[in-house]
Amino acid sequence: MESIWRLLKQRLKNRGFITHPTELRQAIEEEWNKITLEEINTAIATMPERVAALNERNGLPIPF
Repeated sequence: MESIWRLLKQRLKNRGFITHPTELRQAIEEEWNKITLEEINTAIATMPERVAALNERNGLPIPF
């Protein structure tokens, strides 16, 4: 999920500075709706590697 949030944050950052809460909400919804199934599947595909890294570090933070 973190990778999807990172993608969303980057897309919002690329839009420029948004100050009004209504505009921000609209921008978030628009960018959320632009996330493709391929991007979601890419994020899902990283999960086995992430789980293995977490196991190796006994649940400590990992660099993803």
